[in-house]
Amino acid sequence: MGKKTKSFEESEERLTKAVRESAQEIWKAGLGAFTDLQKRARAVEGDRAVHVRETVNSLEKVFEERVTRALESIGVPMRQDINALIDRMEELSRQVEELKALVKKPVKKTTTKKA
Repeated sequence: MGKKTKSFEESEERLTKAVRESAQEIWKAGLGAFTDLQKRARAVEGDRAVHVRETVNSLEKVFEERVTRALESIGVPMRQDINALIDRMEELSRQVEELKALVKKPVKKTTTKKA
């Protein structure tokens, strides 16, 4: 392994670790705020409780959207990206198997007669 390749892999590993840690911190912060809001919502009764639950649901949606945007902005692949790659890999694997089957079939040689 060349020095540049090793350096690149180490750099990539550090970046991956930093992205993962950042994502975890974002998630923890949002989860903490959301948990606190849920506790407050349980303490409220009556019509206000309905309003608080609606607010909590709205904030949950906003939180999920912002986390998704933050993860996308730092290059973390989303579920749909991974699923698309899996589909593509399956298609390519199928094509490779078809090509292998074609190569294994004996090819009939035709001989030409000289006149």
